[in-house]
Amino acid sequence: MPTPNPAPPALFLQFAMRVYALPGMKDACLTLQNQAHLNVNCLLLAAWAAHLGYEIDTALWADLQAHTAPIREAAVQPIRALRRQISRNEKLREDLRAPIKRLLLYAELRAEQAEEHALHDRMRALAAPASPGPALLHRNLAAYTGPSPELSRFATLVIESQLLEVPTCPSA
Repeated sequence: MPTPNPAPPALFLQFAMRVYALPGMKDACLTLQNQAHLNVNCLLLAAWAAHLGYEIDTALWADLQAHTAPIREAAVQPIRALRRQISRNEKLREDLRAPIKRLLLYAELRAEQAEEHALHDRMRALAAPASPGPALLHRNLAAYTGPSPELSRFATLVIESQLLEVPTCPSA
């Protein structure tokens, strides 16, 4: 089995931002988050792990969820709920709501980055090495949640982006 790439957490954050910026990805992720109640950070980690060559099985997903639950429960979810509540609060004029929503979105994104960092470090410490690529992405996603049409859409967008491909160094 190949040795996985030793990429630092900052590269995962950059990878996650590139994946999320793909055409159609934001809608796919938000559908999976809001309708299927999946954690977008876990979806992005599944892709990152497939890029690096790490297999995440169901037991490791359970461990990762438990490991990051305090961040999600104490920061990500309450900030997201407050941002949504402010967004719907018609008692506040839009010119007051908009800056509050922007600040809360920033706080939510920072909390998600803390979760991504923790997911990355734990995955790197515990995941088994595997051959990187699309097949590994499908296995990582299946172990996380099982098949669904929206999950297939997520996987297709990642694979078609070619972000899973590991760049090769030219020979000297």
